[in-house]
Amino acid sequence: MRYVIGILLPVLAQALFVMIVIAMNTGNGSWAGLAALLLGMFAIPATGLANFIYLRSRRDRPILSVIVPCFLIAFVMPFLIIILLMVG
Repeated sequence: MRYVIGILLPVLAQALFVMIVIAMNTGNGSWAGLAALLLGMFAIPATGLANFIYLRSRRDRPILSVIVPCFLIAFVMPFLIIILLMVG
């Protein structure tokens, strides 16, 4: 259960955010959808790997104390996409 909450949920949240940004920017001439797609192709698997390594190295800690950093790691990419949307 630790890996489902710490890896799968943040990765699914990132994937959902990327799909929403792509759908919002389809056909309006903005490059933000393409940037979200390209950033998501690399950031989503990297987040899963980083969270896996983080959870594996902190096996002795309770689940609630390691979930918050997992979600904070996962929210870096959506923050970058929001910045791209504001700039572009």
